[in-house]
Amino acid sequence: MAGGWKGWAVASAIVLCFTMTGCAKTGPEKHTAVPSKGERVMNDAVTGQISEMGSDHVSITQAGGKIRHVRVDSHTKMDQMAKGDYVKAFVSDDGYASTIQRVGP
Repeated sequence: MAGGWKGWAVASAIVLCFTMTGCAKTGPEKHTAVPSKGERVMNDAVTGQISEMGSDHVSITQAGGKIRHVRVDSHTKMDQMAKGDYVKAFVSDDGYASTIQRVGP
């Protein structure tokens, strides 16, 4: 058999190396909401502080005091967040948030 156990060992090492590369990120880095290029270009960005969270919406108080209600669903990419967190939401014309990221104040 060509290669024998040495060939098998090398192939296994290569597969293991590629598998380990995917494990280099920490838990929070794997779950960080990142908008796509299309979202950043096509959607309006709403920034502010979360004032209310519901099962199908998030209310964001913007700098001028204006409250913006955005719709969310199971397809919305969201960081772990709570009331009072500062966020940036990428919102379509119909009020749907495709991505909501936590940001600094």
